[in-house]
Amino acid sequence: MRKVSTKRSQHTMKPSSWYASTLVVVFLYLYVLAVQYIRAEELQADRSHITFEDGTGVDSLYSEYPSSSARSSGVGSISDASPSLYASEYQSGSLHSVAVGSVPDVSSSLYPGSVDGTREVGIGSSSTASETQGVTSYVGDAIPYPSVSTGLYNPDSSGSVRAVGSVGLDRAVGNNYRPGYSYDPSYNNQNQFYSGGDSLAAAANINSHHQDGSYTLDFKYHNYDKLTKFLRSTSSKFPNLTALYSIGKSVQGRDLWVMVVSASPYEHMIGKPDVKYVANMHGNEAVGRELMLHLIHYLVTSYSSDSYIKWLLDNTRIHILPSMNPDGFEVAREGQCDGGQGRYNARGFDLNRNFPDYFKQNNKRGQPETDAVKEWVSKIQFVLSGGLHGGALVASYPFDNTPNASPVFHSYSSVPSLTPDDDVFKHLALTYSNNHPVMSHGKACKAGTPSFNQGITNGAAWYPLTGGMQDFNYVWYGCMEITLELSCCKYPPASELPKFWEQNRMSLVKFLAEAHRGVHGFVMDENGNPVEKASLKVKSRDVGFQTTKYGEFWRILLPGIYKLEVYADGYLPRELDFMVVEQHPTLLNVTLHPAKRQDGYYRPQQQHGYYHHPQGAPVNKPNENGGILSSISNGFNNFVNNIFG
Repeated sequence: MRKVSTKRSQHTMKPSSWYASTLVVVFLYLYVLAVQYIRAEELQADRSHITFEDGTGVDSLYSEYPSSSARSSGVGSISDASPSLYASEYQSGSLHSVAVGSVPDVSSSLYPGSVDGTREVGIGSSSTASETQGVTSYVGDAIPYPSVSTGLYNPDSSGSVRAVGSVGLDRAVGNNYRPGYSYDPSYNNQNQFYSGGDSLAAAANINSHHQDGSYTLDFKYHNYDKLTKFLRSTSSKFPNLTALYSIGKSVQGRDLWVMVVSASPYEHMIGKPDVKYVANMHGNEAVGRELMLHLIHYLVTSYSSDSYIKWLLDNTRIHILPSMNPDGFEVAREGQCDGGQGRYNARGFDLNRNFPDYFKQNNKRGQPETDAVKEWVSKIQFVLSGGLHGGALVASYPFDNTPNASPVFHSYSSVPSLTPDDDVFKHLALTYSNNHPVMSHGKACKAGTPSFNQGITNGAAWYPLTGGMQDFNYVWYGCMEITLELSCCKYPPASELPKFWEQNRMSLVKFLAEAHRGVHGFVMDENGNPVEKASLKVKSRDVGFQTTKYGEFWRILLPGIYKLEVYADGYLPRELDFMVVEQHPTLLNVTLHPAKRQDGYYRPQQQHGYYHHPQGAPVNKPNENGGILSSISNGFNNFVNNIFG
C-alpha cells in the first residue's frame, strides 16, 4: 500500500509563486501585443485607394461624370435614357441622362431574345425556348425576371405600388435550366450529378478546360501570378464586359483583385443591383478560388449565346474577388483536406474572425485584407453576396454569432441565432443548395461531423463565431450574404475541379439572379432630386439599409404585403404599404417632403433605432466602459483565439 504523507505536497505553489507566475503571463501577453503592433505598423499595406487597372478609382463606379463618351451597348445608352429622374449631364461634349425610368428606357436588351421589346417565344412563358442551336431551353418559374412595362419610373406616382411588368407573366427560367456549355464526351462522370430527366444534362460532358479559341482556362490551381495573368487577359479580351480593379493589398503586398462582369463594367447602372462573390478568405480553402475564375470565363464566353446570361449581365453588375487571402494560398498545399496551413493571413489572423461584430466587441486588430473589404463594401451598395469556403458542404446563413456564444470554446450543438429576414436567408440558402446535386442531400462529409437538413444551416446553430464577414455585410450595410461551403476537402486534387465546377455552376448563376427579387426603387424629394443616405426599414424587420447617391434602394423579399419606413434628415418620415409578388420585382418610388412647416419651425426628426449601422461603419474599437479587467479579459480572449483559431 502506498504510504500517505501528512505533509503538504512540495509541489503546492505558495501565494507568492502564483503572483510571480501571473506577472510572467501578463508581461508575456503585453510583449506579444507590442510585437504585433510594431509589425502591423511596419507591414501596413497601402489601402488608401481602390484602383482599376487603368489607374482610376473605385469612385468612378458611381461617377457622375464618366470618362467614356458612351455606355456599354444595350445598357444605359443615350437611346434608352430618360430625363425624368435626374438632370442630364454633360459628358465629352454630349448630353445624356444617368437615369432610368421612362418608356424609352425599357430597351430590348432587358429581355433575352427580344427584338423591339417583343419577347421571344418561350422566354418567360410556359413554352420551350429558342430553337437556335446551342441555346439552352428555358421552362418553368424559378427566377424572378423583369417584364415589359409602360415605364419604370413615374415622378407623379410617389408612394404608389408599381411592379415592373404585368402580374401573371411566368418567370424566365425553371428548375430545368442548364446553362449552355461546350462539352467533351471524354468526361463520363456526369450521371452521378444529374437525373436522366434532363436530356441536356444527361448528355453533358466537360473537358479539362473551357475553350473559346485562344481564350482557355485549365482546370488546375492558379497561383497569384497565373491568376493575375488570367484576369488581365480576360479584361483585355472582353473590355465591354469586364473591368479589373484592386481593392487593396495583402500583408505581403499582393493585390486583392476584383473583376466586374457586366454589360456596364465601368459604370454603375442606375436602378440595377451590384452583387458580389468573395472566395479564398481562408487561403487553404481553394475550390472557390478556382470556381470564380471559371465563373468569369463562363459568363463572358456565354454572353452572346446564352439568353439568360445576357439578361443577367445586362441587368446586374457582378463583382468577383477570387482570392481575399492570396498570401495564405501561396503556402497552402494541394491535397491537404484538413489542417490550418495557409488558412490565416501572413500575420496569422483568421480573416473570418476579423470584422466588427454586432453581438460582441471584437478587439482583434484589423488586417489589410479585411480593412480593404470593409472599405469596398462602404463604397458600393451591394444587394447580395456569397462567401465561398471549403471543408464542408452546406449553405450557411446569418447570424453567425449569438449573445450567448463562448469567445473561446466552439460547440457544434448551439441554438440558432435568427435574423429578422430569416425567411429570405433560408430561401437564398435553399436556392443554392437545391440547384446543387450533392449539397441538397445534406449528408455529413464524414463520421463525427454534422449533417444538414436540405443542405442549409443557420451559422450560429452550426457553431457560433465572432467577427464573421456575413454578419458584418448584413448588419452594417444591409447586404444579404450567405456562406457557401463547397467541398468536404479544403484543398482537393486539381483532378476533381471539373466535378466541382459542374456541381456548382448552376447554383452560382441562379443565386446571383435572386438580387432581382423583392422590392426596389428610388427615394426623391419634391423636385425629383435623389435623396442620398435615406434610412429605410421594412417594418418588423429591424435591419435597415440606405439609399445610394442616386436615391436607389433594393431589398430582397419573398411574396407578401409589407410596410416600408423611410427616414432622412430634413424630411418628414414616411410609411408606405407595398406588395411583393413571385413573378417579378416590385418597383416602389418614394417622394419625401421637407420637414419645414409654413410657420418657419422644423418638425423634430423622429428617432428610429434598429440594427442598422451608418455608412462608414465603425472599425473595431476597445470597450471604453469596461474598465481594465474587461480590457484584460478581451485581450486574453483575443490572444487565445489567435493561437487556437
